[in-house]
Amino acid sequence: MAPPDNIIAKKLATALLKDAEFGERTSRLVGVGGRMGSKASKLVMGGHWVGGTLYLTEECVEFHPNTLNKAVHKDPESLSVFIPLRGITGVETRNSVGTPVIDVHTAIGTLTVTCLGAAGFAKKIDKARKA
Repeated sequence: MAPPDNIIAKKLATALLKDAEFGERTSRLVGVGGRMGSKASKLVMGGHWVGGTLYLTEECVEFHPNTLNKAVHKDPESLSVFIPLRGITGVETRNSVGTPVIDVHTAIGTLTVTCLGAAGFAKKIDKARKA
């Protein structure tokens, strides 16, 4: 997928996606142990962490998976997330074990992403949605 137009900011990020599933080839490659571990971690964390790029545009916040994650997951197009700025009800940052976390809240759910410079990116999202 080509980068969006009107980019204000972008970051390499990892998004927690509840519907992400390994594709058939990946499932065969990782074997029974890998599938069991994947299912267990998904239950504990509420989804799979998917690497990609987080974009802030004049209209929305977008997450798109990277090439590797497109290759290993089932239905890679479903891994892209689009949140119109007008639909964002709040933006929060919090500390994590490693990289800081941004939670982008909407009326129907929350997009959780990790990235370096999370606090600064969250401020940009908040400023853009209030503009």
